[in-house]
Amino acid sequence: MSTDAEELDRFERAILAALQRNARQSVQELADAVGLSTSPTWRRLKALEERGVIKDYVARVDPARLGYGETAFAHVTLAKHDGEQIEAFERKIAERPEVLEFYSMTGSADYILRIVTRSPLDYEKFLKEVVFTSPAVQHISSNFALREIKNSVAIPV
Repeated sequence: MSTDAEELDRFERAILAALQRNARQSVQELADAVGLSTSPTWRRLKALEERGVIKDYVARVDPARLGYGETAFAHVTLAKHDGEQIEAFERKIAERPEVLEFYSMTGSADYILRIVTRSPLDYEKFLKEVVFTSPAVQHISSNFALREIKNSVAIPV
């Protein structure tokens, strides 16, 4: 996670806010929303992309509509902090499609994962086949979400 904050002018902030509400709008619609003409809006948009402020454009999919009705949060504690085992564990977990978020943490857990599965049995299978097979793992504590209250990817600008 970077601590180098980008200096953004008011138009760049307005562009980001508008895109976070609707990334499918045309450059003309975006220009109208931020109060610029099309060319300067397009140049600022491209500059935000080139500087890495805008990482990508994606469709947010409802996991439940695809049968992924369970969201689990796994708190993983490592047995040893051996460099090779940690790297292997991180690679193994990061490549799994059901792991939507994966963070190295301070506090009692070394990692927190957000995982979607179709059922608790699928989550158990994930633990047995992926997490518990890693020699780096000492302990895992899991919590299942009962219901989603807020899920946003919009960053305050």
